[in-house]
Amino acid sequence: MKTMLISGGTSTIGEAAVRYFTQRGWHVYLGYNTGKEKAEALEEELAPSVTALHLDVQDKSSITDAVRSMGELDLLINNSGIFSSFLTGSLEDDEVSRILDVNVTGLFRLTKAVLPRLKEGGSIINITSINAIMPTFGSTTHYDASKGAVISYTRSLAAELAPRIRVNALAPGLVSAPYLDESNEIRKVFEKRSVLKRMVQSEEVAHALFFMAENTALSGAVITLDCGYTIG
Repeated sequence: MKTMLISGGTSTIGEAAVRYFTQRGWHVYLGYNTGKEKAEALEEELAPSVTALHLDVQDKSSITDAVRSMGELDLLINNSGIFSSFLTGSLEDDEVSRILDVNVTGLFRLTKAVLPRLKEGGSIINITSINAIMPTFGSTTHYDASKGAVISYTRSLAAELAPRIRVNALAPGLVSAPYLDESNEIRKVFEKRSVLKRMVQSEEVAHALFFMAENTALSGAVITLDCGYTIG
């Protein structure tokens, strides 16, 4: 049985990935920070294929405790991330640091801790964003910069760890979620520009992650999954 760890496992993308991989015979370590109830509900529903673990990527001791509970891994999905929107004139240093600490430094912390657990031939997938490729929403310079750093890190780490470990990144567009109703302005912008005129579905993201995990010729790649937003 193949085994993976996903951080941010109770997010929209995280839950979809947990379900998709377990349905295909994988065991999933579901890392969560604040979503304890949801994580435990998924663990119970999908037993024995899911192990829920508290995992705060800003806390080294939390990472250490979580990794200590695992055996060998075939896959790490770095999915923890946070978002905010501020015009540059009102963007405070503390907010920049908060975004970077989760989206970039947290990814560094977790990857370093997990590397000894990854099997030869295993892989790492980092979740970036189309904001790193086409930062056109506005008011998100700090977030866009953090996701751009994820792409640079992915490519550099892929070269460093080859050929033992593959490293790739997935850049989703706007992923459908309950809070993105038809009145949401970001949704309107995304759907108007994207050539498919719709948002990305979480199951589509999970399918892409599975493909990236299984395709052994893929390393150093950044795959864009955006309903054609970046060519609209």
